[in-house]
Amino acid sequence: MITSTQNQTIKDIAKLSTQKDILCLDNPKLIEEAISSGNQLLYVLRTDNAKVISQNDIVVSDNVLKKFTNTITSQGVVALFKQKQLVPQKPKGNFLVMDRLQDPGNVGTLIRSAVGSDFLDIYLVSCVNLTNPKLVRSTMGAMFKARLYEVDENFVKDVLAVHTLCVADMNGENVFETEFSGICGIVVGNEGQGVSQNLKNIANKTLSIPMKNNLESLNAGVSGSIIMYQISNGGKNVRS
Repeated sequence: MITSTQNQTIKDIAKLSTQKDILCLDNPKLIEEAISSGNQLLYVLRTDNAKVISQNDIVVSDNVLKKFTNTITSQGVVALFKQKQLVPQKPKGNFLVMDRLQDPGNVGTLIRSAVGSDFLDIYLVSCVNLTNPKLVRSTMGAMFKARLYEVDENFVKDVLAVHTLCVADMNGENVFETEFSGICGIVVGNEGQGVSQNLKNIANKTLSIPMKNNLESLNAGVSGSIIMYQISNGGKNVRS
């Protein structure tokens, strides 16, 4: 058992954990899903009484494990993965584009809603790092069920805009009075600035969510989720 945070192996793993493409997971269920989805398992650190994950598990003391987790109640294990990098592909069905979203909670919420509404192709344009711990936790494992691609605006223009590509705007068509067919995508923009002008110009459909009580807009995660579920339903439950 390794009991010192100054152990060279622990120091090396701690340094590795800060890299952009490294997933650091402290939930056994998420670890299993990350393995199943093809992410490369690099290290497992666990306490002596925690479940064995691999034959190369490194057994450590509680104080060493705390170096790698921010959770109040540890489940006794931390695993480091090399995040699977996917080459951007055209969507196989309805899809989500996130434009410069920086709040990990919003991105995590949108990924979870996207998977729940069968928007399994998700394209991120200059968004928060996908290995951000808050983002990973907020997806509740949904990120391992989706195809996540980091792309630029040219990819959106050249590959995605051949389908119905929607942006939300107060002056758009009421999403609850719109019918959808074929492959559709929705662009959700930055929390403060909204969708970039370039992507607005690329999009070919504008939708609005009707508001009461003079409310101008909703949180990015909420509005994107509402529109995805309505699109996934094909607009069949149209409200007058």
